[in-house]
Amino acid sequence: MGKSFCLRERLIDWRFKALLQLTLSWLPRGERLNYLVQRYVVGSLPASDAEFSASVSYAKRHFNALQRNCSRPLSEASFYEFGAGWDMTIPLAFYGFGIGSQIVVDIRNLLRPHIFNLTIDKFQIFTSELAIIRRPSAHFDQALRGFSSFLSEEYSIDYRAPCDARHTGLPSSTVDCITSTSTLEHIPANDTRLILRECRRILRDDGLISILIDYDDHYSYFDSKISSYNFLKYSDRHWALFNPPLHYQNRLRHTDYVKLFESEGFEIVEEQRRDGRDAELKTIEQMSISDRFKTYSLLNLAVRNALFVLRKQG
Repeated sequence: MGKSFCLRERLIDWRFKALLQLTLSWLPRGERLNYLVQRYVVGSLPASDAEFSASVSYAKRHFNALQRNCSRPLSEASFYEFGAGWDMTIPLAFYGFGIGSQIVVDIRNLLRPHIFNLTIDKFQIFTSELAIIRRPSAHFDQALRGFSSFLSEEYSIDYRAPCDARHTGLPSSTVDCITSTSTLEHIPANDTRLILRECRRILRDDGLISILIDYDDHYSYFDSKISSYNFLKYSDRHWALFNPPLHYQNRLRHTDYVKLFESEGFEIVEEQRRDGRDAELKTIEQMSISDRFKTYSLLNLAVRNALFVLRKQG
């Protein structure tokens, strides 16, 4: 009992999580151990009801933004999402909104049948609150068929993992809509550039990309004692100590992504962003910011999240 309490108290400190993630990143079968830690120690899996509802709302933001700008009905469009995550909530939400064809990829195969089935349960419980036109209801039974076949047959989802989003192997100019949700902030800038080039290659000339980016220090979701801007205090060299592969954060700011999109041949057709409030601006002003971020404006540093809708230039 005493040891359990002590562990919980230590887990509150973000630096302990950073150390844990660093250790898991270099251990054999570290990804499997990370799943066990997230589920049984940290408690972040399965997603809470609030987290589930938030993910569905993100999918709805993508859907609404694409619907406003797409030249064809989304029910007839082919979708591609990179960064599927643990539970497939967003692809299942797209299915619920009427999307008929999806390709979903991830650099790691993170899906677990038990977590997936719990997600299906949540869709059945909260259907009336989610405003979806069809309810995901089929559970996966490992005794009947493989997971990929199940997703394809029941939900028209072509799940590919592990799959490198920099080199998908998909045919050129075959995808109508590309989405990404809280994924790019976990990818190094050079790899992000390559992913954008691959997206441009597989996207139809009249296609669209909808990208949600979370600019917060993700350790702040775990440790309430630090602010959403905590990581701005550290130099690249110092931050590397807290930035393991399993919990990587690139710390790019809003204008960095704008420049990346434009340099890779995209124009922004819609932009939604949550700017920092007065109290958040004061938080940054009172911090000792690393030299890396001193050339950014205060308003730029304070942006919390953004949704971009992109299309090919010209």
